[in-house]
Amino acid sequence: MEILFLGNSSIFQRKIYFSLKKIKKLKIQVATLSKFDEKKKIIYYDTYEKAVDQTKAKLIYISLVNADHYRWAIYCLKKNKHIIIDKPFALNINQTNSILKLAKKKNLFVSEAIVFQKHKRFIKLLSLIDFNKKIVLKSNFHIPKLERKNFRNSKFHGGGCFQDMSPYASYLISIFLKNKFYKIKKQTKKSDFDNFIINVSNKNINMICSFKFNSNYKNEINIKNNSKTFYINYAFSPPIDKKVNLDIFDDFKKKEYKLSFKKENTFDNYFSEVFKIIKKKKYNYFYNEIKKRAEIKNKIS
Repeated sequence: MEILFLGNSSIFQRKIYFSLKKIKKLKIQVATLSKFDEKKKIIYYDTYEKAVDQTKAKLIYISLVNADHYRWAIYCLKKNKHIIIDKPFALNINQTNSILKLAKKKNLFVSEAIVFQKHKRFIKLLSLIDFNKKIVLKSNFHIPKLERKNFRNSKFHGGGCFQDMSPYASYLISIFLKNKFYKIKKQTKKSDFDNFIINVSNKNINMICSFKFNSNYKNEINIKNNSKTFYINYAFSPPIDKKVNLDIFDDFKKKEYKLSFKKENTFDNYFSEVFKIIKKKKYNYFYNEIKKRAEIKNKIS
């Protein structure tokens, strides 16, 4: 199998490439002006258009600035390519619907590359939660000041905290609230470029999601459920080079303990799933999941 990457992004260099180069029969192609691994045979293209037009790869990963996701998603689908798109999938619900409409028409796979929920720790966390009891969830993803030239600082390139971080909030809401009715209370204005804070709740669940640029680093989820409190650090971007813990405090027994998980690259699990799905050629579930999260994002915007 072959895969083409449009762009040579930070996440590609830090995590994705390390995952894919372990797959022996996978041929990697990259549209970029900078070569990065001379030891592995990689096919390089110097323009995105040339790459999409000439590649034999059936799967294309779009890892470009946010404002370019829609344009290249449509271009790739018209060339009958399956696509993965870095978060955010698109800038708004209209773009998402257009991408999904074309993908359905051509029966092509599309996915938004969010992978934190693929980690064994997060899967274990969900298995320990009693969804019939009250849940209070607090999540924080705060990052330090970005370099001035970083595209996330640019409205023109689709930057801003909401576009960059809202996919995490949408995913948490889709997991914990599913299709149930919920209320939304925004604690930041739509015009606030560096902060995005919301309170989402219904009868059984109360969620506070805080996302910030230009702040002290935080990356955590804290959940109070029944008589237990669960805590995970590096929640939305678990490291690939060290172990992580799930901290549990039992209020009834007054006991604290940790579950330790071996180092893991969540992209390993993600790509393994993607390749199996493409082989089966059944995509309706994934179309529906993307649409559901796009509708959530639209509600909380």
